[in-house]
Amino acid sequence: MPFSARLIARDPAVRVQEARETAQSLEVAFTQLAEAMGPSAVSISAVAEVPRAESPFEQFLGPPQGGNAPPRRRRPQPAPKPEGGEKPTETPNPAEEQEPEMLLRPVGGSGVIIRSEGYILTNDHVVEKARDGKVKVKLSTGETFTGRVLRDDRSDLAVIKIDAGRPLPAIKFADSAHIKVGQWAIAIGSPFGQDNTVTTGIVSALQRKSTIGGPLDGRYYPELLQTDAAINPGNSGGPLLNIKGELIGINVGIDTPSGGSVGIGFAIPANTARLVSDQLIAKGKVTRGFLGLNPANIEPEWRQELKVSQGAYVSQVSGGGPADTAGVEAGDVIIRFGTTDVRDEVGLRNAIATTKPGSQVAIQVRREGKPLTLNATLEELKELRPAPATRPTATKKTPEVLEATLEPLDAEVRTELKLEESVKGLLVTGVKQGTPTDEAGLVRGMVLQSVNGKLVTTLEEAKKAASTVRSGGLVMLKVLLPSRTGKPSRAAINISVP
Repeated sequence: MPFSARLIARDPAVRVQEARETAQSLEVAFTQLAEAMGPSAVSISAVAEVPRAESPFEQFLGPPQGGNAPPRRRRPQPAPKPEGGEKPTETPNPAEEQEPEMLLRPVGGSGVIIRSEGYILTNDHVVEKARDGKVKVKLSTGETFTGRVLRDDRSDLAVIKIDAGRPLPAIKFADSAHIKVGQWAIAIGSPFGQDNTVTTGIVSALQRKSTIGGPLDGRYYPELLQTDAAINPGNSGGPLLNIKGELIGINVGIDTPSGGSVGIGFAIPANTARLVSDQLIAKGKVTRGFLGLNPANIEPEWRQELKVSQGAYVSQVSGGGPADTAGVEAGDVIIRFGTTDVRDEVGLRNAIATTKPGSQVAIQVRREGKPLTLNATLEELKELRPAPATRPTATKKTPEVLEATLEPLDAEVRTELKLEESVKGLLVTGVKQGTPTDEAGLVRGMVLQSVNGKLVTTLEEAKKAASTVRSGGLVMLKVLLPSRTGKPSRAAINISVP
């Protein structure tokens, strides 16, 4: 039945009204969320003593703003003692022998109340430099309390306990495993000291990986949420919410060339935050399982070669660790850990971390395409910052493959490297720069044991095994990383054939 002229004429007005009602409904949702959840967000401040060359987090979050830093302080360096331990005949002038310049300056960020008893969740890097371990927490009411800090360096999360004398408005955790790209994301925090600032956007991406900081003091984040909600210096530790007002993440940093928001912000997922905060509150520390290997994602172009569609690739096995004892080898693909099907690196890391130390776990692997089940007894992970995970990396294509100088393992080499007589292979004494072998990670001092699953004891055997791989394939090496202080570690190195 054809539309009447009257109905057609009314259509634009109807559409405008419907759009207005939709916009007003959304506006009400945001205003109600800000009113309801704003009191759960807090501002955190402390006084920190830091070197003038500031924390590596400034590379990620930008430098401190404003010109109100306290005056510089210097501390005298103790006079050096001569050999033998006697006291020096002359005492150096402290003004001449000094440590690097130190600053006393305010630091801080944001946080969110997670339990009404006064437990507040934030980033560890917000509170780690707090002088004397004391921080100030400012509520949305303007009240300020001194808090006691419980830290977990590895996850970059911390819990602050305050005593407000009354129940506080606590946030509700969402299940971050069900977050989807495109969902609403609302950030609340204190950017540049502006308390209870609300910004909105969407979840831009999932499972982003990042290392913040230098090679010695950096933190590795294996799983971050990405959002375009405006996050700036001072937002760190504050909540990222969904449209229901539930916590989906703890804002941790931004990727920026300017020090301010350019629409690329990151947050630690709520499930990780809940796991860590629960343990910090219950035990004062976080206990994680330790397996002793470095997992990596499987690149799409390698799945056919490895004969798997999903799983976590084992790029390195620590000598003497639980994985090594269980028989896990570098180059294996773990497809199941206990009762958990392993889809990728993050899934395996989470499964290991949440397993109680001392537990025996069945590990299903694919080794050279064949299924194998191993049993490992997990240990407790030591409280050390993790190094960024290694991964099988595609290399630049050059005409040479396995361009390395290899020598037999004679008695002198075995003695120097503390290798048992049963260890077979070739000592890598040099690698040609710029070749796939060099770029894949083979280095001088490693012991090459096999090429594409074939044990090698001569240079000719190694090159023959490598030559059977066609263009576009992989030359898969198994190597030992000798240690003068402990058992050697084993690693897998994959070379892309041009």
